[in-house]
Amino acid sequence: MSRSEDPFRFDNKVVVVTGGNGAIGQGLVHGFSLRGAQVVIADHSEAVVPVRSAGAGRVLDVRTDITDRDSVDAMVAQTLDEFGQIDVLVNNAGAGKGVASILEVDQPSIDWLIDLNIRGTLHCTQAIARHMSDSQSGSIVNIASGAALSGVAGRYDPVYAGCKGFMVSLTKVLAMDLGQFGVRVNTVAPGWIVPESSAEISDGSFWVKLADTFGTPEQFNQDFERDGSLHASSDRALARLGRPSDIANATIYFASDAACHVTGQLLSVCGGAIMPS
Repeated sequence: MSRSEDPFRFDNKVVVVTGGNGAIGQGLVHGFSLRGAQVVIADHSEAVVPVRSAGAGRVLDVRTDITDRDSVDAMVAQTLDEFGQIDVLVNNAGAGKGVASILEVDQPSIDWLIDLNIRGTLHCTQAIARHMSDSQSGSIVNIASGAALSGVAGRYDPVYAGCKGFMVSLTKVLAMDLGQFGVRVNTVAPGWIVPESSAEISDGSFWVKLADTFGTPEQFNQDFERDGSLHASSDRALARLGRPSDIANATIYFASDAACHVTGQLLSVCGGAIMPS
């Protein structure tokens, strides 16, 4: 099969990854770049750990606050000025607060969670979907969470879980809304993902609560390099935690021509810890 026939190549395509400087985001940027895409990182901060390597595609880092519509519009304008098109949007930016009860979370935290996870997703989706509808093609992949699919999984941060549930529902509605323009919309729901380093752990990360059980990401990644596995509890079919590349591979499938007849779907990437019906 020639490169031009490979449905998983992204040569001459432009991919916007929000939150592209985070742990999962860096895996996404790395994966798309290796497959020839021009990748725009839309993030408010610099990468703690730079992209490990780049493929044929160029990587452009654009400082973006997705909670600010003007900032999003400026990012889209810069991307179009630079590349002339946007073929894929990955709504990856998001975070939790790690507050384990609705009885304890304060109003500023609720507002922050909604602004980032819901309003930010809407800002980016609307701005880029307008361009995609004009070009009559495109793919949007929403990065939700296993927390949105299970009360047990979501118990560590219920407001965050609810926000990610919004993304799951939004995907289905947008698939119907934008299908007439040739735009596909799908969701990837990650389970627990091992970052590349401890420096990538945010205050709201599950790792903060479970570090005593799992150790450091560095320890886990050393085990992976040595044994090929990241051991976890036995409540999942595959007894290992995920890595950013696992999420990247699922996202790349949805965004690629291999999934040209797939829209409105959800793929749970959690080693079988959650099995949606």
